[in-house]
Amino acid sequence: MRNILIIILLHYVICHISAQTKKVKTSVPDVQECIISPYKLVFFDDFDGASLDTSKWYTYYPYGPPSAPDSCSFCRTHVTANIYKDENVSIKNGLLLLKSDKIASAWFGQEYQYTSGLVYSKQKFTTYGKYEMRCKLPKGKQQWPAFWVFGWNTEIDFFEFICKGTKKIEFSLHKWSSQNCPNNNPTKGAPCYSSVSGIVDFGIDFSADFHTFTVEYEPSMIKYYIDGIMVRYIPKYYDMKGNPINSCRIKPGEYLVEPAFPFFGEPVHVIANQSVCRKHKEKKPIFPNVMEIDYIRVYQKEIQQDLKSSVNRK
Repeated sequence: MRNILIIILLHYVICHISAQTKKVKTSVPDVQECIISPYKLVFFDDFDGASLDTSKWYTYYPYGPPSAPDSCSFCRTHVTANIYKDENVSIKNGLLLLKSDKIASAWFGQEYQYTSGLVYSKQKFTTYGKYEMRCKLPKGKQQWPAFWVFGWNTEIDFFEFICKGTKKIEFSLHKWSSQNCPNNNPTKGAPCYSSVSGIVDFGIDFSADFHTFTVEYEPSMIKYYIDGIMVRYIPKYYDMKGNPINSCRIKPGEYLVEPAFPFFGEPVHVIANQSVCRKHKEKKPIFPNVMEIDYIRVYQKEIQQDLKSSVNRK
């Protein structure tokens, strides 16, 4: 199985590099050197306890006031057909289970026909790093599992399976900026919004077994891996002819820049969620349904000040 996976993914790497978007001209005054130190583990959860470690995770989007961080309509619904419930997040046999179910309930006066689960890290990450999750996806086309980081202006979607089943994976990069936006309100379609995305069918059913999804966010490159094999990369820099710069060492000069590449230092949180799609092509959707997560880990080369290396962990 792994040999077949390697052949499929390597073919994809060779034939599909990065979605093309309109690049922005920039000048690099000084050489940018590679960060050669190894990655060190700075945040992890192997989900080996009896219940979720709430010192590490929220089970909603904490966008309400500090006194009640889930007290907003968006906090437990986001853009889905479900309400995120605490009871849909559980630990069993060393696995984090995010469950979706067809149970009607209401939130902020709005009726929803489904419930689901998510985890959102309380820890913020403010520098480059490697993010990794080993999981098995829920079956079906009405499910919307995702693994990503978000920081208001920055969103890196490590994977999404958006209402098309468990073979079609989407990798996305989004950046919003309040600068030069009407009323400081960046929205899709505005000049201050940039995005790179692509949907790929590897011919693999990711609900049949566990797979490891990894993204390395580095100063000049974002690299996507599945089971240790690089399947996509998004460079920050291109030469003036539009050819990608595939080196971590950037010489002084004039370049084109991918506008969706994240702002450095933007605080982001790690999110893993199971959602229910509003629209789908499934006659008999599966409920209840579960995304099983073995672990979530974050590594950094140059560790941010409020974190420390977990030297005894892999």
